[in-house]
Amino acid sequence: MSVSDHIAAALRRDVHEALQCSIGFKDDIAESLAAAVVKKIQQRWGGREVYISVADDSIERNVAIKQEFNGSNHAEICSRYNISLSTLYRSIR
Repeated sequence: MSVSDHIAAALRRDVHEALQCSIGFKDDIAESLAAAVVKKIQQRWGGREVYISVADDSIERNVAIKQEFNGSNHAEICSRYNISLSTLYRSIR
């Protein structure tokens, strides 16, 4: 099994879990939908390198950063939120 096959299988499991646990679909329906979603992603994006950003609630994070940032605690904020300096500056705009 290739790396891409492992990634597709992991994606299918994640989509299945999201459909079943988060939305409440029955197992067989969640599995069918997960398979269809992964197949469509493979058809559309197969063979390409795709960047998927980390899921976070950036609006709430940015509000917290703005409240905590005092102009001289760059390193502390970047470390706490695991962000780069450029992301910090974008967050406080």
